[in-house]
Amino acid sequence: MAKPPSEQLTSDHGRGLALETAPTMVAWYSLGVLTLTHVLSFVDRKLPFILADSIKQDLQLSDTQLGLVTGAMFAIVYSTMAVPLGALADRGSRKRIIAAAVVVWSSLTAAGGLAQNFWQLGAARMGVAVGEAVLTPAANSIIGDLFAHRYRARAIAIYFMGAQVGIISGLTFGGWINEMADWRMVMFLLGAPGILVTLLIALTLREPQRVDHAARSRKEATPGIASVVLQIMRQPTLVHLLVASALASITNSGLQAFLPSHVIRTFHMGTTQIGLTYGMTLGMAGLIGVLLGGVGGDWLRRKGQWKAVAFVGAGEALAMPLIVLALLMDSYPAFLVLLFVSMLLGALNNGPTYATFHSLMKPNTHATAIAFYLLFVGGLGLAMGPIITGMLSDHMASMGSQASLQSALLILMIPKLWAATHYILSALNLRKRERPGGDLARSSA
Repeated sequence: MAKPPSEQLTSDHGRGLALETAPTMVAWYSLGVLTLTHVLSFVDRKLPFILADSIKQDLQLSDTQLGLVTGAMFAIVYSTMAVPLGALADRGSRKRIIAAAVVVWSSLTAAGGLAQNFWQLGAARMGVAVGEAVLTPAANSIIGDLFAHRYRARAIAIYFMGAQVGIISGLTFGGWINEMADWRMVMFLLGAPGILVTLLIALTLREPQRVDHAARSRKEATPGIASVVLQIMRQPTLVHLLVASALASITNSGLQAFLPSHVIRTFHMGTTQIGLTYGMTLGMAGLIGVLLGGVGGDWLRRKGQWKAVAFVGAGEALAMPLIVLALLMDSYPAFLVLLFVSMLLGALNNGPTYATFHSLMKPNTHATAIAFYLLFVGGLGLAMGPIITGMLSDHMASMGSQASLQSALLILMIPKLWAATHYILSALNLRKRERPGGDLARSSA
């Protein structure tokens, strides 16, 4: 018998948050604070990319060492620490954990400006990674508690738009300050705003109540890390998303680490001009792509969750040949146009991917589940992309190539096409689960 409208307040498999409940002003304000914090984290995270050639010359580094500093040394620590810190966020005050994290990463960003060699800079960047590791798992957990299923993909997309604003800000201001002073001053100045953001979090952000009413009524304990990982690995939909995201991240992280250097070496431009033009192109493409992925993902999810994931896979498949064309351009404006479209398509994934994890995992596991996802994206993708690119570039240079970095970046396109395949496989599996008789169809009946 159908329930009356007043009782039709079902959520993700009966989790207690109404599908049609509109977000409150507190929810939107909290999202704004979390998005601002994400902006700051990406300013600090992306600074070495625009400063790469300046750091290379000052500290006498190779492209392989640059790849380690901008990729593996940061990403391995970031991804491995995300899991225990995410588990901590599922048990403690997420607000306090985030505030403490901002202090850690901002202080160590500034400390990186004191580095005198590769190891000192690497140690500072690893410290930044520890601080930033907790933000996205904890923030996603808060967002999941504040926004109903219908609004969640766009809320997550808005949060990830902060990353694009951070990219624009970091590359633009970083490139300008680098030419006005040096790369060390960039680190000092752009590490300072963390103090203000910490105060904003501590004084104004509320810790929301976790919304897993069903589990709470049964007095269920929060699952441990191993239990959460097992729940994920039993679902092919999520396994394919993990693999797809890791593969896409290999390409994306390698591009982000070395595209500024490619522009410097190919088009012979200064960091101020590159920071403004390239940074604005990359950031605006990301902003539009993330928003389109969130809004489009929410719209498609009403017709079937699998369609939102398939949307992401199509974007990845179309982005790859456009990036290849961009790398082959000898015209900077043509390079920027192709880069803009390809990066927009590649940025569709955040909202639908995270929303799918939210839908298929219980709320009291969200932070841990997202942390495990980041372990794949960071431990495999962010870590491997820059170091693979740097090693390929150094190897080809030793073979006498005059365009070693360009060749390395072209080879890096292979994982992106492979990623598109796994997104499509994830969507097909999710479609099967949503069909009549599938487990998701039964649970929502």
